[in-house]
Amino acid sequence: YLEYFAIPATLFWIVGLTNTVNLIDGLDGLAAGVATIASITILLVAIQNAFVLVTIITAALAGAAIGFLWYNFNPAKIFMGDTGSMLLGFVLAGISVIGAVKSAATIALIVPILALGVPILDTSFAIIRRYRGGVPIFKPDKGHLHHRLLDMGFNQRQAVLLMYVISAMLGLSAVLLNEVSGGIAVAIVVAVILLVFFGAKKLGILRMKNP
Repeated sequence: YLEYFAIPATLFWIVGLTNTVNLIDGLDGLAAGVATIASITILLVAIQNAFVLVTIITAALAGAAIGFLWYNFNPAKIFMGDTGSMLLGFVLAGISVIGAVKSAATIALIVPILALGVPILDTSFAIIRRYRGGVPIFKPDKGHLHHRLLDMGFNQRQAVLLMYVISAMLGLSAVLLNEVSGGIAVAIVVAVILLVFFGAKKLGILRMKNP
């Protein structure tokens, strides 16, 4: 239903998500854990919709991510690097596109956004923060979600586990959204949006950190 915008939108989604997963790979186990939760979320949605190909690929990805996470969680014994995190993002983007193509509902576009909400929101907030601060949007900073949590006094493990919880809650919202329709679906989306912006305001993630 995107018609002429389908190809550029797909390219933007794949390139963008590939990089967003890479950008959250700032703490031991963060990217691998979030990718695991996102994979399981998409897997559950694929099972609900009987998408066999997506189910198989996502199950394999979830298994690989869990196996890697065992050695990557703090204190990490191995690291995935840019190549590993970008591969996770690329595969997640690809399988979510396959799932969206198989469904004709608008909800098919919202579900993967929720499933991959943590990296998408973190990158989106970073772009807004840098733009508002008058700095180049591609300039690195220490204002990402995991940096804010560390500044609040959480240690690395606690920060990562909290981001797992956030990712899992967004994933649960995606699974529920796939099961309902009408007013309930709208209520879930509105509730998620309000909670996201409330959390962003509390963390000050839209403000540039003082040097």
